[in-house]
Amino acid sequence: MNNWIPKNLRNLPNKRLSKSVFWLLGILALFQLGCSSRPDGVMSRREMRSFLVDYHLLEGVFLAQRIVEEAEKDNYYHALFEKHGITKADFDSSLVYYTRNPKVFERIYNGVTSDLDEIKADVSSGKYFPVLPDSVRLKPEIKDIWSLDSAFYAIEDSSESKLYFTIKNKDLLSKDVYYFAFRVRAFPHDSIQSGYTTFRVHYADGQTDSLYHEVLNDSIFRRYKYTLIAKRNFKIDSLSGVFYENHQEADSFCVYVDSVILKRKYIPALQDSIKLQLDTVPMKQDSITMTADSVSTYQDSIKTSKEELKVKPDTIQSKRRRLQLRPAV
Repeated sequence: MNNWIPKNLRNLPNKRLSKSVFWLLGILALFQLGCSSRPDGVMSRREMRSFLVDYHLLEGVFLAQRIVEEAEKDNYYHALFEKHGITKADFDSSLVYYTRNPKVFERIYNGVTSDLDEIKADVSSGKYFPVLPDSVRLKPEIKDIWSLDSAFYAIEDSSESKLYFTIKNKDLLSKDVYYFAFRVRAFPHDSIQSGYTTFRVHYADGQTDSLYHEVLNDSIFRRYKYTLIAKRNFKIDSLSGVFYENHQEADSFCVYVDSVILKRKYIPALQDSIKLQLDTVPMKQDSITMTADSVSTYQDSIKTSKEELKVKPDTIQSKRRRLQLRPAV
């Protein structure tokens, strides 16, 4: 019958028991009154805590994005209110109510901070975005960067002494590995027994890395392969190569090239960090300016002075017309 009465009150005299029960009921009534004193439209403490956690996460996203249009922000805030089933007016009323009770509001924010710390720990542990092992995260990719025809030739009556190319690509970086391969067939001409082929990486500081190989003029198709690592810690301006070149002047020149491949091997996950660590090179005003129809000047190529360009314009134009990279039929 009196099972609802606490054990420590059951043996008290009836008078004292009645007084104790009265005080107990009064405390319960006050507690219930306090709980029910929250106005309509004001979120409970748990609801307020949950909303503030999501609110601060959203603000963190805006801060990370740096530039977010105000109209776009409004859309995100509207979605946040919809998620919690409230309006902005409800939140404003709740904020006013709890700021008038600093101790209660402090306890709510302690819970918010605790929840955010827990989320941060989950992110760091890879709960939402699992931390990939280095074998996966640092897996390299190989990309084809050859943009010209894969087969072409130099016409037989050309008097030029080399067949070359230049590739510019803003994505090229230090630590890249380049694979360059092609087949070439050089026909005999005059008394020249052979030429050579080269592949180069040009850096922003004017230096180059290069590889070289001899090419025989015996009408036999041969395949040449290069693997070149960009080791210098500078931005890469371009890649260039010579399929065939003579050190001597020739009366005729006939070369066929096909199966051209130029690939870049790199690690996508490291690209941003490599860019930040590159050495910078101050630009000089007297540096060489490349025009649309000019040819890159290489350290081991034949250099033509400005005076010669002025003296023999007709000869240069004639050579440009004769030597072209013509797609093989």
